[in-house]
Amino acid sequence: MKLLSFFTLILLTVVPATWLHAAPIKIDGISAIVDSQPILQSDIENRFEIVKERIPGGVMTDNIYRQIQNQMIEETLQVNHARKVGMRAPSSDVDNAILGVAKNMNLDLQGLKTVLASKGIDYARYRDQIEQEILINNIKRDIIRKRIVISDQEIDDYLSSSTSASKEKQQVRLRHILVRANNPEQAQTDINRIVQVIKTEDDFIQQALENSDGQFAIEGGDLGWRPMNQLPPLFVRAMETEKGPLIGPLQSNAGFHLLWLVDQRSPDVTLQQQTKARHILVRPNEIRTLSQTKDLADEIYAKLQTSTDFATVAREFSEDQGSTLQGGDLGWVTPGTMVAEFEAMMDQTDIGDISKPFRTQFGWHILQVEGRREADISDRVKRTNAERALTAQKQDLVLSNWLDELRADAFIDIKQ
Repeated sequence: MKLLSFFTLILLTVVPATWLHAAPIKIDGISAIVDSQPILQSDIENRFEIVKERIPGGVMTDNIYRQIQNQMIEETLQVNHARKVGMRAPSSDVDNAILGVAKNMNLDLQGLKTVLASKGIDYARYRDQIEQEILINNIKRDIIRKRIVISDQEIDDYLSSSTSASKEKQQVRLRHILVRANNPEQAQTDINRIVQVIKTEDDFIQQALENSDGQFAIEGGDLGWRPMNQLPPLFVRAMETEKGPLIGPLQSNAGFHLLWLVDQRSPDVTLQQQTKARHILVRPNEIRTLSQTKDLADEIYAKLQTSTDFATVAREFSEDQGSTLQGGDLGWVTPGTMVAEFEAMMDQTDIGDISKPFRTQFGWHILQVEGRREADISDRVKRTNAERALTAQKQDLVLSNWLDELRADAFIDIKQ
Protein backbone atom coordinates (compact mmCIF):
# COMPACT_ATOMS: atom_id res chain seq x y z
CA MET A 1 0.00 0.00 0.00
CA LYS A 2 1.32 3.44 -0.89
CA LEU A 3 1.62 5.64 2.14
CA LEU A 4 0.92 8.96 0.45
CA SER A 5 -1.50 9.18 -2.45
CA PHE A 6 -3.29 11.98 -4.20
CA PHE A 7 -2.49 15.08 -2.18
CA THR A 8 1.22 14.37 -1.89
CA LEU A 9 3.23 12.37 -4.40
CA ILE A 10 0.81 12.73 -7.31
CA LEU A 11 0.10 16.37 -6.54
CA LEU A 12 3.71 17.43 -6.22
CA THR A 13 5.67 15.12 -8.50
CA VAL A 14 3.37 13.94 -11.28
CA VAL A 15 0.70 16.53 -12.04
CA PRO A 16 1.82 19.52 -14.11
CA ALA A 17 1.99 22.69 -12.08
CA THR A 18 -0.18 24.73 -14.48
CA TRP A 19 -3.48 23.68 -12.91
CA LEU A 20 -2.27 24.77 -9.51
CA HIS A 21 -2.09 28.35 -10.76
CA ALA A 22 -5.81 28.36 -11.54
CA ALA A 23 -8.05 30.62 -9.52
CA PRO A 24 -9.42 29.02 -6.34
CA ILE A 25 -12.61 27.07 -6.95
CA LYS A 26 -15.62 28.52 -5.21
CA ILE A 27 -17.35 26.21 -2.71
CA ASP A 28 -20.69 25.74 -4.46
CA GLY A 29 -22.41 23.05 -2.52
CA ILE A 30 -22.26 19.73 -0.76
CA SER A 31 -21.67 16.55 -2.75
CA ALA A 32 -22.29 14.06 0.07
CA ILE A 33 -22.55 13.74 3.83
CA VAL A 34 -20.84 10.86 5.62
CA ASP A 35 -21.78 10.55 9.29
CA SER A 36 -22.39 14.32 9.52
CA GLN A 37 -19.13 15.04 7.70
CA PRO A 38 -19.60 16.92 4.39
CA ILE A 39 -17.77 16.24 1.13
CA LEU A 40 -17.86 19.47 -0.85
CA GLN A 41 -18.28 20.00 -4.57
CA SER A 42 -14.95 21.80 -4.49
CA ASP A 43 -13.33 18.71 -2.97
CA ILE A 44 -14.55 16.67 -5.92
CA GLU A 45 -13.38 19.25 -8.43
CA ASN A 46 -9.96 19.60 -6.81
CA ARG A 47 -9.51 15.82 -6.85
CA PHE A 48 -10.51 15.75 -10.53
CA GLU A 49 -7.80 18.28 -11.35
CA ILE A 50 -5.27 15.91 -9.78
CA VAL A 51 -6.26 12.95 -11.97
CA LYS A 52 -7.34 14.91 -15.02
CA GLU A 53 -4.22 14.21 -17.07
CA ARG A 54 -4.89 10.46 -16.92
CA ILE A 55 -8.53 10.68 -18.01
CA PRO A 56 -9.19 10.35 -21.77
CA GLY A 57 -10.45 13.69 -23.00
CA GLY A 58 -9.84 15.28 -19.61
CA VAL A 59 -13.56 15.84 -19.07
CA MET A 60 -15.52 15.44 -15.84
CA THR A 61 -18.25 13.05 -16.94
CA ASP A 62 -21.00 11.81 -14.64
CA ASN A 63 -19.18 8.47 -14.26
CA ILE A 64 -15.89 10.16 -13.38
CA TYR A 65 -17.71 12.36 -10.88
CA ARG A 66 -19.30 9.33 -9.21
CA GLN A 67 -15.97 7.48 -9.08
CA ILE A 68 -14.27 10.40 -7.35
CA GLN A 69 -17.23 10.90 -5.04
CA ASN A 70 -17.20 7.21 -4.09
CA GLN A 71 -13.47 7.29 -3.50
CA MET A 72 -13.78 10.25 -1.13
CA ILE A 73 -16.69 8.63 0.69
CA GLU A 74 -14.60 5.51 1.28
CA GLU A 75 -11.66 7.59 2.49
CA THR A 76 -13.93 9.39 4.96
CA LEU A 77 -15.36 6.09 6.21
CA GLN A 78 -11.91 4.68 6.80
CA VAL A 79 -10.62 7.77 8.61
CA ASN A 80 -13.74 7.88 10.79
CA HIS A 81 -13.37 4.20 11.68
CA ALA A 82 -9.68 4.60 12.49
CA ARG A 83 -10.45 7.44 14.88
CA LYS A 84 -13.40 5.56 16.36
CA VAL A 85 -11.15 2.65 17.40
CA GLY A 86 -8.67 5.06 18.95
CA MET A 87 -6.09 5.14 16.18
CA ARG A 88 -4.12 8.34 15.78
CA ALA A 89 -1.39 9.47 13.41
CA PRO A 90 1.47 10.70 15.61
CA SER A 91 2.63 14.21 14.80
CA SER A 92 6.12 12.81 14.23
CA ASP A 93 4.79 10.47 11.50
CA VAL A 94 3.02 13.37 9.80
CA ASP A 95 6.14 15.53 10.07
CA ASN A 96 8.32 12.77 8.60
CA ALA A 97 5.92 12.21 5.71
CA ILE A 98 5.86 15.91 4.86
CA LEU A 99 9.64 16.14 5.11
CA GLY A 100 9.83 13.13 2.78
CA VAL A 101 7.77 14.99 0.19
CA ALA A 102 9.97 18.07 0.61
CA LYS A 103 13.11 15.97 0.20
CA ASN A 104 11.77 14.47 -3.03
CA MET A 105 11.40 18.02 -4.31
CA ASN A 106 14.90 19.00 -3.09
CA LEU A 107 13.35 21.41 -0.59
CA ASP A 108 13.35 21.94 3.15
CA LEU A 109 10.10 22.38 5.09
CA GLN A 110 10.01 26.15 4.66
CA GLY A 111 10.65 25.72 0.95
CA LEU A 112 7.73 23.31 0.69
CA LYS A 113 5.45 25.73 2.52
CA THR A 114 6.50 28.47 0.12
CA VAL A 115 5.72 26.30 -2.91
CA LEU A 116 2.33 25.31 -1.48
CA ALA A 117 1.48 28.95 -0.77
CA SER A 118 2.49 29.96 -4.30
CA LYS A 119 0.07 27.35 -5.65
CA GLY A 120 -2.78 28.54 -3.46
CA ILE A 121 -2.68 25.43 -1.24
CA ASP A 122 -3.34 25.95 2.45
CA TYR A 123 -0.61 24.24 4.49
CA ALA A 124 -2.94 23.35 7.37
CA ARG A 125 -5.31 21.60 4.97
CA TYR A 126 -2.40 19.87 3.28
CA ARG A 127 -1.16 18.60 6.65
CA ASP A 128 -4.65 17.32 7.52
CA GLN A 129 -4.72 15.36 4.25
CA ILE A 130 -1.36 13.77 5.01
CA GLU A 131 -2.62 12.77 8.45
CA GLN A 132 -5.72 11.19 6.95
CA GLU A 133 -3.69 9.18 4.44
CA ILE A 134 -1.47 7.83 7.23
CA LEU A 135 -4.57 6.86 9.21
CA ILE A 136 -6.06 5.08 6.19
CA ASN A 137 -2.92 3.06 5.59
CA ASN A 138 -2.57 2.18 9.27
CA ILE A 139 -6.18 1.02 9.65
CA LYS A 140 -5.91 -1.06 6.47
CA ARG A 141 -2.81 -2.78 7.80
CA ASP A 142 -4.60 -3.43 11.08
CA ILE A 143 -7.63 -4.98 9.33
CA ILE A 144 -5.41 -7.17 7.15
CA ARG A 145 -3.41 -8.33 10.17
CA LYS A 146 -6.56 -9.26 12.09
CA ARG A 147 -8.56 -10.86 9.30
CA ILE A 148 -5.94 -12.71 7.25
CA VAL A 149 -4.13 -15.65 8.82
CA ILE A 150 -1.77 -17.67 6.62
CA SER A 151 -1.16 -21.23 7.81
CA ASP A 152 2.13 -23.10 7.55
CA GLN A 153 0.42 -25.58 5.21
CA GLU A 154 -0.56 -22.79 2.82
CA ILE A 155 3.04 -21.57 2.79
CA ASP A 156 4.32 -25.12 2.18
CA ASP A 157 1.86 -25.59 -0.71
CA TYR A 158 2.84 -22.24 -2.21
CA LEU A 159 6.55 -22.96 -2.01
CA SER A 160 6.21 -26.46 -3.45
CA SER A 161 4.36 -25.11 -6.46
CA SER A 162 6.63 -22.13 -7.06
CA THR A 163 10.08 -23.61 -6.45
CA SER A 164 9.78 -26.47 -8.92
CA ALA A 165 10.20 -24.06 -11.82
CA SER A 166 13.41 -22.61 -10.37
CA LYS A 167 14.97 -25.92 -9.35
CA GLU A 168 17.58 -25.69 -12.09
CA LYS A 169 18.72 -22.37 -10.62
CA GLN A 170 19.73 -23.88 -7.29
CA GLN A 171 23.33 -23.42 -6.29
CA VAL A 172 25.56 -25.86 -4.43
CA ARG A 173 29.00 -25.66 -2.93
CA LEU A 174 30.97 -28.87 -3.55
CA ARG A 175 34.33 -30.41 -2.85
CA HIS A 176 35.59 -32.88 -5.41
CA ILE A 177 38.06 -35.76 -5.53
CA LEU A 178 39.02 -37.36 -8.83
CA VAL A 179 41.03 -40.54 -9.22
CA ARG A 180 41.87 -40.94 -12.89
CA ALA A 181 41.25 -44.31 -14.50
CA ASN A 182 44.61 -44.92 -16.15
CA ASN A 183 44.38 -48.31 -14.51
CA PRO A 184 40.63 -48.84 -13.86
CA GLU A 185 41.04 -51.65 -11.36
CA GLN A 186 43.64 -49.80 -9.34
CA ALA A 187 41.62 -46.56 -9.52
CA GLN A 188 38.54 -48.33 -8.16
CA THR A 189 40.58 -49.84 -5.34
CA ASP A 190 42.03 -46.43 -4.53
CA ILE A 191 38.66 -44.64 -4.48
CA ASN A 192 37.13 -47.31 -2.25
CA ARG A 193 40.03 -46.96 0.16
CA ILE A 194 39.56 -43.20 0.24
CA VAL A 195 35.85 -43.58 0.99
CA GLN A 196 36.63 -45.68 4.03
CA VAL A 197 38.68 -42.98 5.72
CA ILE A 198 36.34 -40.03 5.07
CA LYS A 199 34.09 -39.27 8.04
CA THR A 200 34.16 -35.46 8.08
CA GLU A 201 34.76 -32.55 5.71
CA ASP A 202 38.28 -32.20 7.13
CA ASP A 203 38.94 -35.84 6.17
CA PHE A 204 37.70 -35.09 2.65
CA ILE A 205 39.98 -32.05 2.38
CA GLN A 206 42.96 -34.10 3.51
CA GLN A 207 42.24 -36.87 1.01
CA ALA A 208 41.78 -34.32 -1.78
CA LEU A 209 45.15 -32.79 -0.96
CA GLU A 210 46.82 -36.18 -0.88
CA ASN A 211 45.11 -38.24 -3.56
CA SER A 212 42.93 -36.19 -5.91
CA ASP A 213 43.87 -35.75 -9.56
CA GLY A 214 41.35 -32.89 -9.87
CA GLN A 215 42.45 -29.37 -10.76
CA PHE A 216 41.27 -27.99 -7.40
CA ALA A 217 43.05 -30.59 -5.27
CA ILE A 218 45.36 -27.95 -3.80
CA GLU A 219 42.28 -26.13 -2.43
CA GLY A 220 40.99 -29.25 -0.77
CA GLY A 221 38.88 -30.02 -3.83
CA ASP A 222 36.78 -26.89 -3.32
CA LEU A 223 34.73 -26.15 -6.45
CA GLY A 224 33.10 -23.11 -4.85
CA TRP A 225 29.48 -22.18 -5.46
CA ARG A 226 28.12 -23.61 -8.73
CA PRO A 227 24.68 -23.42 -10.33
CA MET A 228 23.22 -26.91 -10.61
CA ASN A 229 22.73 -26.51 -14.35
CA GLN A 230 26.48 -25.95 -14.79
CA LEU A 231 27.46 -29.24 -13.15
CA PRO A 232 27.98 -32.53 -15.02
CA PRO A 233 24.68 -34.45 -15.26
CA LEU A 234 26.39 -37.32 -13.45
CA PHE A 235 26.87 -35.10 -10.38
CA VAL A 236 23.32 -33.69 -10.52
CA ARG A 237 21.69 -37.13 -10.73
CA ALA A 238 23.80 -38.37 -7.82
CA MET A 239 22.84 -35.40 -5.62
CA GLU A 240 19.17 -36.05 -6.36
CA THR A 241 19.42 -39.68 -5.23
CA GLU A 242 22.07 -39.63 -2.48
CA LYS A 243 21.52 -37.87 0.83
CA GLY A 244 25.13 -36.79 1.32
CA PRO A 245 27.17 -34.99 2.41
CA LEU A 246 29.51 -37.66 0.97
CA ILE A 247 28.36 -38.61 -2.51
CA GLY A 248 29.88 -41.36 -4.63
CA PRO A 249 31.99 -43.02 -5.83
CA LEU A 250 30.79 -42.03 -9.30
CA GLN A 251 32.39 -43.37 -12.47
CA SER A 252 32.87 -41.39 -15.65
CA ASN A 253 35.18 -41.54 -18.64
CA ALA A 254 37.65 -39.44 -16.65
CA GLY A 255 37.80 -41.85 -13.72
CA PHE A 256 36.19 -42.12 -10.30
CA HIS A 257 34.73 -39.18 -8.42
CA LEU A 258 33.79 -38.35 -4.85
CA LEU A 259 31.76 -35.27 -3.89
CA TRP A 260 31.23 -33.56 -0.57
CA LEU A 261 28.13 -31.36 -0.40
CA VAL A 262 29.22 -28.40 1.72
CA ASP A 263 26.08 -26.30 1.36
CA GLN A 264 23.26 -25.38 -0.98
CA ARG A 265 21.20 -22.29 -1.54
CA SER A 266 18.73 -20.64 -3.85
CA PRO A 267 19.73 -17.70 -6.10
CA ASP A 268 18.03 -15.27 -3.72
CA VAL A 269 20.26 -16.38 -0.85
CA THR A 270 20.15 -14.13 2.18
CA LEU A 271 23.10 -14.24 4.55
CA GLN A 272 22.93 -13.20 8.19
CA GLN A 273 25.96 -12.41 10.36
CA GLN A 274 25.90 -14.56 13.52
CA THR A 275 28.25 -14.59 16.52
CA LYS A 276 29.15 -17.53 18.76
CA ALA A 277 29.49 -16.17 22.30
CA ARG A 278 29.69 -17.02 25.98
CA HIS A 279 29.01 -14.63 28.83
CA ILE A 280 29.09 -14.19 32.57
CA LEU A 281 26.37 -12.14 34.27
CA VAL A 282 26.40 -10.85 37.85
CA ARG A 283 23.38 -8.94 39.17
CA PRO A 284 22.89 -6.44 41.98
CA ASN A 285 20.57 -7.73 44.72
CA GLU A 286 19.34 -7.04 48.26
CA ILE A 287 22.78 -7.59 49.79
CA ARG A 288 24.97 -6.43 46.89
CA THR A 289 24.78 -2.89 45.53
CA LEU A 290 25.37 -1.94 41.91
CA SER A 291 28.83 -0.65 42.83
CA GLN A 292 29.70 -3.88 44.64
CA THR A 293 28.44 -5.86 41.66
CA LYS A 294 30.77 -3.85 39.42
CA ASP A 295 33.66 -4.68 41.78
CA LEU A 296 32.79 -8.38 41.57
CA ALA A 297 32.72 -8.19 37.76
CA ASP A 298 36.19 -6.61 37.82
CA GLU A 299 37.46 -9.44 40.06
CA ILE A 300 36.03 -12.06 37.69
CA TYR A 301 37.63 -10.27 34.74
CA ALA A 302 41.01 -10.33 36.49
CA LYS A 303 40.57 -14.04 37.16
CA LEU A 304 39.85 -14.64 33.46
CA GLN A 305 43.20 -13.07 32.56
CA THR A 306 44.95 -16.01 34.26
CA SER A 307 42.43 -18.72 33.39
CA THR A 308 42.30 -20.46 30.02
CA ASP A 309 38.77 -21.79 30.50
CA PHE A 310 36.01 -19.18 30.31
CA ALA A 311 33.34 -21.90 30.70
CA THR A 312 34.68 -23.03 34.09
CA VAL A 313 34.68 -19.47 35.44
CA ALA A 314 31.18 -18.93 34.07
CA ARG A 315 29.87 -22.03 35.85
CA GLU A 316 31.39 -20.73 39.09
CA PHE A 317 30.26 -17.10 39.00
CA SER A 318 27.57 -16.44 36.38
CA GLU A 319 24.05 -15.69 37.62
CA ASP A 320 22.35 -16.14 34.25
CA GLN A 321 20.10 -19.14 34.86
CA GLY A 322 19.72 -19.84 31.17
CA SER A 323 23.40 -20.32 30.38
CA THR A 324 25.35 -20.93 33.60
CA LEU A 325 25.23 -24.73 33.43
CA GLN A 326 26.46 -24.54 29.82
CA GLY A 327 29.48 -22.51 30.86
CA GLY A 328 27.81 -19.28 29.75
CA ASP A 329 27.28 -20.61 26.22
CA LEU A 330 24.75 -18.49 24.29
CA GLY A 331 25.11 -20.43 21.05
CA TRP A 332 24.97 -18.59 17.73
CA VAL A 333 23.53 -15.14 18.40
CA THR A 334 21.62 -13.40 15.62
CA PRO A 335 21.34 -9.60 15.29
CA GLY A 336 18.52 -8.05 17.27
CA THR A 337 18.19 -10.81 19.88
CA MET A 338 20.29 -9.11 22.57
CA VAL A 339 19.93 -5.70 24.18
CA ALA A 340 21.78 -2.92 22.38
CA GLU A 341 24.68 -2.63 24.88
CA PHE A 342 25.38 -6.36 24.74
CA GLU A 343 25.22 -6.48 20.96
CA ALA A 344 27.51 -3.49 20.58
CA MET A 345 30.13 -5.02 22.87
CA MET A 346 29.84 -8.38 21.11
CA ASP A 347 30.33 -6.77 17.70
CA GLN A 348 33.47 -4.91 18.75
CA THR A 349 35.11 -7.91 20.46
CA ASP A 350 37.46 -9.94 18.27
CA ILE A 351 37.21 -13.70 17.97
CA GLY A 352 38.93 -15.33 20.93
CA ASP A 353 38.98 -12.13 22.99
CA ILE A 354 37.23 -11.44 26.30
CA SER A 355 35.47 -8.12 26.79
CA LYS A 356 35.94 -5.85 29.77
CA PRO A 357 32.97 -5.76 32.18
CA PHE A 358 30.05 -3.75 30.82
CA ARG A 359 26.61 -2.91 32.12
CA THR A 360 23.12 -3.57 30.74
CA GLN A 361 19.70 -3.40 32.34
CA PHE A 362 20.28 -6.95 33.65
CA GLY A 363 23.54 -6.29 35.49
CA TRP A 364 27.24 -6.51 34.69
CA HIS A 365 28.46 -8.80 31.89
CA ILE A 366 31.72 -10.19 30.60
CA LEU A 367 31.60 -11.93 27.23
CA GLN A 368 33.87 -14.01 25.06
CA VAL A 369 33.49 -14.26 21.28
CA GLU A 370 34.23 -17.75 20.00
CA GLY A 371 33.42 -17.36 16.33
CA ARG A 372 31.48 -15.60 13.58
CA ARG A 373 29.69 -16.90 10.54
CA GLU A 374 27.32 -15.90 7.78
CA ALA A 375 24.25 -18.11 8.01
CA ASP A 376 22.01 -18.76 5.03
CA ILE A 377 18.51 -17.70 6.10
CA SER A 378 17.06 -17.98 2.58
CA ASP A 379 14.43 -20.48 3.68
CA ARG A 380 13.15 -18.06 6.30
CA VAL A 381 13.10 -15.25 3.74
CA LYS A 382 11.27 -17.48 1.24
CA ARG A 383 8.60 -18.30 3.79
CA THR A 384 8.21 -14.65 4.68
CA ASN A 385 7.88 -13.70 1.01
CA ALA A 386 5.41 -16.53 0.46
CA GLU A 387 3.30 -15.31 3.37
CA ARG A 388 3.33 -11.79 1.96
CA ALA A 389 2.28 -13.04 -1.47
CA LEU A 390 -0.57 -15.12 -0.04
CA THR A 391 -1.70 -12.17 2.05
CA ALA A 392 -1.65 -9.92 -1.01
CA GLN A 393 -3.84 -12.41 -2.87
CA LYS A 394 -6.47 -12.19 -0.16
CA GLN A 395 -6.28 -8.59 0.96
CA ASP A 396 -8.35 -7.00 -1.84
CA LEU A 397 -11.38 -9.16 -1.02
CA VAL A 398 -10.95 -8.66 2.73
CA LEU A 399 -10.71 -4.87 2.41
CA SER A 400 -13.65 -4.78 0.02
CA ASN A 401 -15.82 -6.71 2.48
CA TRP A 402 -14.68 -4.42 5.28
CA LEU A 403 -15.63 -1.30 3.31
CA ASP A 404 -19.07 -2.83 2.63
CA GLU A 405 -19.47 -3.26 6.39
CA LEU A 406 -18.48 0.37 6.99
CA ARG A 407 -20.99 1.56 4.40
CA ALA A 408 -23.76 -0.56 5.91
CA ASP A 409 -23.15 0.90 9.36
CA ALA A 410 -22.74 4.54 8.30
CA PHE A 411 -25.12 7.36 7.46
CA ILE A 412 -24.37 8.35 3.86
CA ASP A 413 -26.42 11.04 2.11
CA ILE A 414 -25.40 11.48 -1.54
CA LYS A 415 -26.67 14.72 -3.05
CA GLN A 416 -27.92 14.86 -6.60
